[in-house]
Amino acid sequence: MNDAAQKNIVKMSQFDRPRAVPGSSMSVLNDCRDMASSRLAQALSQTMGKAVDDLFELSEQVSNYEMRNLYMEAMTVAREQRGIIEAGFKQAFIQDFNQEARREKRSQQEFSLDTSELSLVEPDDLEESLASINISNSIHGDCAEELFGVEKRVGMLLHDPELLQSNNPLGPEVIANAFMKSMKALDCQVKVKLLLVNMFTKHMPRQVKGIYQDINQFLVDKGVLAKIRVGMKKQTAASVADEPAASSTETTAPSRSGDGGLFAALQQLLTRGFGGAGAAGAPGGGVGAGASPAMIMEGGTPQAGLPAQSLAVVNSLTQLQQGQLAGVGGALDAASLSNGQINVLREIKSSPVASAMGHVDAMTLDIVAMLFDYILDDRRIPDAMKALIGRLQIPVLKVAMLDKTFFSQKSHPARKLLDRLAEVSIGWDETEGHQCGLYKTVDGLIQRIMNEFDDKVGIFAEVLENLENYLSAEKKRTDELTGLSAQVVHHREQAEISRIMAHDEVRRRIHTPHLPEVIRSFLTGCWESVLAAAYTKAGEDGASWNRAIATMDELVWSVEPKRVPEDRKKLVALLPSLLKHLQDGMVQAGLPDTERDQFFARLVNCHAVVVKAGLHAIEQEDTLHAEILERDIAAEEAAEKARLEAEPADFAEIAVPSEHVEPDPAIMQALIADTEIESGWQTFTIGDDNWQNEPAVASDEYDAMVKRIKRGTWIEIEQENAAPTRVKLAWVSPLKGLLLFTNRLGERAVSITPEGLAEKFRSGMAHVIDDIALVDRAVNNLMERLKQTSVEAG
Repeated sequence: MNDAAQKNIVKMSQFDRPRAVPGSSMSVLNDCRDMASSRLAQALSQTMGKAVDDLFELSEQVSNYEMRNLYMEAMTVAREQRGIIEAGFKQAFIQDFNQEARREKRSQQEFSLDTSELSLVEPDDLEESLASINISNSIHGDCAEELFGVEKRVGMLLHDPELLQSNNPLGPEVIANAFMKSMKALDCQVKVKLLLVNMFTKHMPRQVKGIYQDINQFLVDKGVLAKIRVGMKKQTAASVADEPAASSTETTAPSRSGDGGLFAALQQLLTRGFGGAGAAGAPGGGVGAGASPAMIMEGGTPQAGLPAQSLAVVNSLTQLQQGQLAGVGGALDAASLSNGQINVLREIKSSPVASAMGHVDAMTLDIVAMLFDYILDDRRIPDAMKALIGRLQIPVLKVAMLDKTFFSQKSHPARKLLDRLAEVSIGWDETEGHQCGLYKTVDGLIQRIMNEFDDKVGIFAEVLENLENYLSAEKKRTDELTGLSAQVVHHREQAEISRIMAHDEVRRRIHTPHLPEVIRSFLTGCWESVLAAAYTKAGEDGASWNRAIATMDELVWSVEPKRVPEDRKKLVALLPSLLKHLQDGMVQAGLPDTERDQFFARLVNCHAVVVKAGLHAIEQEDTLHAEILERDIAAEEAAEKARLEAEPADFAEIAVPSEHVEPDPAIMQALIADTEIESGWQTFTIGDDNWQNEPAVASDEYDAMVKRIKRGTWIEIEQENAAPTRVKLAWVSPLKGLLLFTNRLGERAVSITPEGLAEKFRSGMAHVIDDIALVDRAVNNLMERLKQTSVEAG
């Protein structure tokens, strides 16, 4: 047996031998274990608390009885069995840590996935296995930088500089495995456990990031790899034996987290669903389904990067990408390749390129083709924009062949670009045109990828940056237009609130006994508008508002019976200032001169009556006006009730002033801010003493849905005799909670009350467009399809 072959022999007995770790290093490792187990248990407790809130919200959103019960059961488990979950997690974490810390370094071959055994796995076990992979990948994705330091420093303590990710006693795999073990202690169905896994995946990685940061600092303080030089290529298993070990300050750059974890799971499911054969049926077969993307086995010898066979395939795909069909295109034509509306990857499967693929490349082709099946059928994306995104099929296939972390890393530049393109396309429509704006920009950026992308995925980050720069400039203009629409809504609501405040103050005075009809009419007409203008200008603390209130009170007092000489003297002294304030108010309200003169003439008569007439005459006048007062108050209340009930429940167009209007700084700041704003609305009631705003109580799931809707959420509105239209929530009025929706560019705006939107949801005339990232949706859809196929095949 030659030396190369001898190196490839893996002795299974070595895995049972403990690592020989010096006492001082083991002490530091134990300190790390204790810190991690304690902090992780605390983070898990917080995560379960957040899960209770999230699951309760989810239970309110769904109408399906079975799903609602499932959410409620999971919420109950998270709340009532939190202690059991924490204790089980902490115990499992410590056990797994100790096992990994004392285990001999293992070969990558130990982790190869045997797809021939997959058919023996029960569906529930498969679900739990995939859930563990998902947890691990999520932590890897959020903590890649911190993990690099932890792996290198722990590897130094274990005298294993090339510590594999899956061997790291503090790694995501250990955390994921500990959590899944804690789930086994729960007496509940698998679906409930998987819901808790989703909550763990959602909330835990960010907290783990902070824990890894503290562990890195702790190890640095202990003198373990104070400096790490990033940039060296990771050594392969074969090269370690032949090259000098790196010094303690010259460690390698981090491999991409979760390398191939999700891809490996997809391979398993794909293989099981298609009876264990390569799904593409490609003749190449040297690579097992579980081979690491960073080290493909070629002829029995580990090779860094892609094998020559795969590189040749990538080169052929580059030719197709650039429209060069000679020798590689087979029956393909240039029109199909540039169309973007058909799944060209399905056509490539029968081309000479596919016949040159190895097993892993063929399965990669199948998986990416299935992803684009979903993308090209996604109704969230308008057809024209979908055709542009569809042109990226071959580039994305190449990315997936070059770097399997595309499937598991949400931060992968190619994946981020796809997600962003889909996101900005939601609100695009044909009225924007193809010759300018977003469509032309995206077209140019995609064409750059088609022309320049060979095997360097960095171009996707550059293109994404260019797209973000364009969108940033576009957003400034959009915010300006949206701000103008928001100002219109704000002014309308401010005017309505001012009217309510003024009306309430006047209404309290017109009940005053002995109030002449002429004064009642004046207060409910002219003076109510004076009060509303004063409230709009400065609010209830403003001098103009308080002066208008005082003038009204003085006017009412002036026409009350003056039974004692002191009151008559006071009236004489009050009249000059009272008449001046009334005159100023009437001028402000725009009351014509003739009406002002008529009012003052009648006011003089009123004053003469209260000063000169006897009590008997006043009582006769009171009797005369009592019936009129009762009748008018009833009519007024009926009119106010009818007005409130007639508030529009439909979308109302917002007409932006054509002349230049200075933007309101407060509104612009709210639009620019990145914070999410819920649309919880307020109701306004008129009381005997004041008006108050009270939180509206959600009466059903649709009211609750409106209360939770956040700024930036897109909805689709069904229209009679017209195509559906899409608008996004751009602003929520802080006054009455009116919702302002705009198109993508802010050029068209509509408003609606929260109650009106809830009714639209209730009747099916509007629905929310979910904001889950495109690739996430595509991968989740693919996982479900493959799991279903594998179960049926089993």
